[in-house]
Amino acid sequence: MEHERAGRFEVAVIGLGVIGSAACRHLSLSSQSVLGIGPREPHDWKAHTGVFASHYDEGRLTRIVDKDDVWAKLAARSIASYKAVEEESGVKFHYPVGSLRVTPFYKEDGDSMVVAYHTGSRNGAPVELIESGDELGKRFPYFHFEERQAGVMEAGGAGYVNPREMVRAQLEVAAKHGAEIVAETAVKVEAGEGGVRIVTDTGRVFEAAKVLLCTDAYTNLLLPEQDALALTTYLVSVLLAEVDVDEAEKLKGMPSIIWRLRSHPYFHSIYACPPVLYPDGKTCVKIGGTEWKPYSRSSASDFLEWFHSDEGRPVETKFLQEILAELLPETSFKSFSRKSCFVTYTANNYPYIAAADGAKSTAEARVFVCTGGCGAAAKSSDEIGRIGALLVTHRTWEYDLDERLFKGVSAAASKFDAKMIPHV
Repeated sequence: MEHERAGRFEVAVIGLGVIGSAACRHLSLSSQSVLGIGPREPHDWKAHTGVFASHYDEGRLTRIVDKDDVWAKLAARSIASYKAVEEESGVKFHYPVGSLRVTPFYKEDGDSMVVAYHTGSRNGAPVELIESGDELGKRFPYFHFEERQAGVMEAGGAGYVNPREMVRAQLEVAAKHGAEIVAETAVKVEAGEGGVRIVTDTGRVFEAAKVLLCTDAYTNLLLPEQDALALTTYLVSVLLAEVDVDEAEKLKGMPSIIWRLRSHPYFHSIYACPPVLYPDGKTCVKIGGTEWKPYSRSSASDFLEWFHSDEGRPVETKFLQEILAELLPETSFKSFSRKSCFVTYTANNYPYIAAADGAKSTAEARVFVCTGGCGAAAKSSDEIGRIGALLVTHRTWEYDLDERLFKGVSAAASKFDAKMIPHV
């Protein structure tokens, strides 16, 4: 097949989700030769036969409070950048409605909420400890919690982001600074002595001195088998619960929430966003969860089947509906709909930000990765993308967190048994 040669760039970012779009923006601020390649969201999911992404959504939690100091730092630094990205792009995506974290195991062995409270505070989060279910009920009358429940309320920039609009904002700024954005899918990436050759699904060929893969679940499909990374992708569902105007008004001021469950057979914890307007005109509360035994798959055909699915796993959405009724017992819902999603974990529970082409040293590398969100990357994506941009620009580690935290782990050498690690 004859391919159309379309241009050469200093650096190409492949995959323009929340991390890739951020990396593209950061690279555009320091280079006049940046290419971003990634498909638009499919209009008809069922008819689409290409790749999918999880940022096709209106609500993702954002917060600093986390039991893990690294994730807290990445979130704090990203949240601090939101306003500048919104102002330069003219696109609003950040809604600082606050974030509530609730546990039934307060002060019991193994509970992490107090650790998360102190970690958040240490990283600049304005946090408040609420030590009883009764007090939680007074503060948030639409929620129902047992007396032994306790919570941490984070104000400041915590709340939720609209990931669709966040990606649009990042790419608007990148294009403004000269990045070329190509709405196609990369199907082949070949590194050679002269640089990297990229072929897209339309047959066009691009060349770049360096490439940054921000392709999450699809990363290993673009790497040679010997360079494949230890990645595990879980297929998950979220539930969208529609509310009418009156119910939405009753929930006005509702924070985003993470709720650790007590002895649930299916979910370790759930998260929920306050009512958000979706593109179909419905205003919905979104709820999803971290499963005890998640469902993993790795092939493009598996992903395609999942995103084409209407039912997914019915037990998953059944339990989410029951938990939502328990959380918001006085709220009436007009309808319920299920949405497919997936989440990719790495062997170290941090994104891989590293060289990935088998080069003897990072200084010689041409292909880099910035991938694997581990269920926590949307809120922190601006900073994750910045770290990836720094690495591909300098070909050396230029960041104040330990490089080893983000080192790529080989699929061949790893005995990686992934877990859906809850950030609660």
